[in-house]
Amino acid sequence: MSPAHDHRRRRLGGWGFEGEAFPPSPQLLAWLEDRIGPARHPVSSGPIAAPGLEGRALPETGLEPSADPLDRLAHARGQGLVDVLRLRTGRVTALPDAVLRPTAADDVAAVLGACASAGVRVIPWGGGTSVTGGVNVVAGDGPVVSLDLERMAGVLDLDEVSGLATVGPGTAGPRLEAELATRGFTLGHFPQSWELATVGGWVATRSSGQESLGYGRIEDMVAGLELVAPRDRLWLPAQPASAAGPDLRQLVMGSEGRLGVITEVTLRVRRRPDELGVDAALLPDLDRGLEAARQLTLSGLPLSVLRLSDTAETQVAMAVGLASSRFAGLARRWLRLRGIGPDACLLLMGSAGHPDDVAQALAAARSIVRSHGAVTLGRGPGEHWKRDRFRHPYLRESLLDLGYATDTFETATTWRRAAEVRRRIVTAISSALEAIDERVAVLCHVSHPYRDGTSLYFTFFLRCADDPDATVERWARVKRTANHALVECGATLSHHHGIGQWHAPGYPLEVGAVGRDLVAAAAHRMDPDGILNPHVLLDPTDRLEA
Repeated sequence: MSPAHDHRRRRLGGWGFEGEAFPPSPQLLAWLEDRIGPARHPVSSGPIAAPGLEGRALPETGLEPSADPLDRLAHARGQGLVDVLRLRTGRVTALPDAVLRPTAADDVAAVLGACASAGVRVIPWGGGTSVTGGVNVVAGDGPVVSLDLERMAGVLDLDEVSGLATVGPGTAGPRLEAELATRGFTLGHFPQSWELATVGGWVATRSSGQESLGYGRIEDMVAGLELVAPRDRLWLPAQPASAAGPDLRQLVMGSEGRLGVITEVTLRVRRRPDELGVDAALLPDLDRGLEAARQLTLSGLPLSVLRLSDTAETQVAMAVGLASSRFAGLARRWLRLRGIGPDACLLLMGSAGHPDDVAQALAAARSIVRSHGAVTLGRGPGEHWKRDRFRHPYLRESLLDLGYATDTFETATTWRRAAEVRRRIVTAISSALEAIDERVAVLCHVSHPYRDGTSLYFTFFLRCADDPDATVERWARVKRTANHALVECGATLSHHHGIGQWHAPGYPLEVGAVGRDLVAAAAHRMDPDGILNPHVLLDPTDRLEA
């Protein structure tokens, strides 16, 4: 089936598509049991029923609203762990009153105008993949509609000379790449949510893809865009660069629906590479791994992927599948013969382009990492990672079936502080549940490096409680600890997931009161009645357990 016309059914109450799964290996389950104990309370995956909440009256918008209870339920929450827990256990307390599906910017303008006049809140919806509460309906609010942009999708225009593609905001990653591929182009933006997330969502949350070292982040790719708000439209035409005042594109990117609805995006695209080759290496420890990653970033080599796992994540990488590949035997052999001990860290480094250029780039990269004590492992582990990189989110659902909960968060900091920030955050969240005699297992990797610093991406695991609300409370306690640690470390609250509802209370601590007020003033200018996604970014309320 062509990704441009993927009609697989989305799973309700979990990630991805029905029929897809990524079960944990026995090695991973043994690792989890050793570190946090045996799972005793599975969280059932269905059947899922919509709560009996009648939709409230809405103004006439010119669009036929969907009031189907399951459609409303599917648009009630995003894809964070607590969202899935509440969906699976029937604890969703608020639904949008209807789902509206516009087909053009004029439809969006009509909806926003009618809703502003009637005091109806509007939550823009792309792929619904937010893991920060970014699309969640809040109990106690007045009428709310979900504005699903799936019908505003596809490549609308492609300027092959300039390398510019104009795209609808509801275009998901597979459809975008499939349509660009027919003309020999790619965007090169591959977040882990790529199968489901949309162009509009990427722009609204300042997304970053797994090959960002080569292609850049979404803000590097956006040349122009259109924003429709209740009060006005903002049209920013595509320009290669401009010194005509502050770049308002940057204001829209990351605004998470508070300023308006993104209705069109012009993206900088490139010719498709012939291949993506990914080599692997083992570094003796994280400090030498970080220095090798920094040197690779500064080297100017045409690399597109750079991913360094800490020791714990290296162990889990083997347990979730690499242990059955050539990697496991090689790893054991090099650990024994080359003196790489139990603190070993896995490094993946990839290059996209013509096979000869890829081979040359990876050969140079291997030379750099060997100077830091690395043992290179060839392309086997990288091929395994490429096969599974969009399947990893399904592991969360399989673990919930068994009684383990897992979630992620991410940050960024300078190279000088990266090791210390990682240590402090791991220490903080590892002990977050000590008061209730529960343990938390924590992994970390670097996957988006820059000349001055790098991202740090954390995955944590905890056991589910017998009461789903108690599991949510455990998760919320870990998240509060993590958010506090990020602020205390001076690291950013989000590198690429956005702020949403769950990080919003910390936003003024990062940008200052003046910065927060500037964004709030822009939101008021575009949306004076405050109907657009009002609980993200600027709302200081702690909604982690909502």
